[in-house]
Amino acid sequence: MGHEACGEIAALGEGVFGFAVGERVVPGISGPCGACADCRGGRANLCAAGHADRTWGAFAEYLRVPRGVVAANLHTVPDSLPDIAAAFLDPLASVFHGWSRLHEPRGTILLYGAGAIALLWAATARLRGLRAVVAGRRAERLSAAAALGARVVDTDREEPEETFGSGPELPDIAVDCTGSPEVWQRLAGLVRPGGQVLLFGGCAPGASVTYDAARLHYGEISLAGAFHYTPEEARAAMAALASGEIDPLPLVTETGGLADLPRFLEAHAGGEGIRYAVTPP
Repeated sequence: MGHEACGEIAALGEGVFGFAVGERVVPGISGPCGACADCRGGRANLCAAGHADRTWGAFAEYLRVPRGVVAANLHTVPDSLPDIAAAFLDPLASVFHGWSRLHEPRGTILLYGAGAIALLWAATARLRGLRAVVAGRRAERLSAAAALGARVVDTDREEPEETFGSGPELPDIAVDCTGSPEVWQRLAGLVRPGGQVLLFGGCAPGASVTYDAARLHYGEISLAGAFHYTPEEARAAMAALASGEIDPLPLVTETGGLADLPRFLEAHAGGEGIRYAVTPP
């Protein structure tokens, strides 16, 4: 529990160079080895060794950053970037990796879900010149999407199938930001012929979906998955946060201390708010 973190280095492990006590850093989750077939093939996000010892435990006063993460995926925070904004590096880097899985993205992109991840997708879509549509629930989240320039579809009132029909208004790209098998299965019917579907939200282990084979084949619908990110994509995310191109602070509903964590988790589980920031003493 807890992997989106920014903090000051309290102590250095044996053999650590290039960092100093008191320096502000953001750790990635994984520390790819750089030598396996996945790393050599440009798929460092899939490195098995990198995921064998991950950065977990940010819901505490101190956090141990594994050796592999220190070596490959620990990022210094510029002085001008607030801690809370810097802690968004992990989800933003994942979104950047998702973009890399799309082929020449352009036109209209449907983002199914209205949580923080979908809103980061909407923010990056605006930067890249795509028209974003966010389909989801809860007024606060949809208002945040609209503030990012996205068209919103309130799924408590209408479904995207009703919004777009089956004609030329269908999006060019659809991205799942829910991790719901039901949504995964629907997305192939929500893009135009020749469109792309990105299965971005992770479903629970053991989940399965089925697709209309004719729709995929005769419509030339492309399906792709996206998981995690590479250290290079994490560095790109840090640069985007530091430059102000992406400002995640409007997504923070409330800030509190460790004592507030149970309340924050309960609110988040109930779909309240967008993101909650925990700042240990």
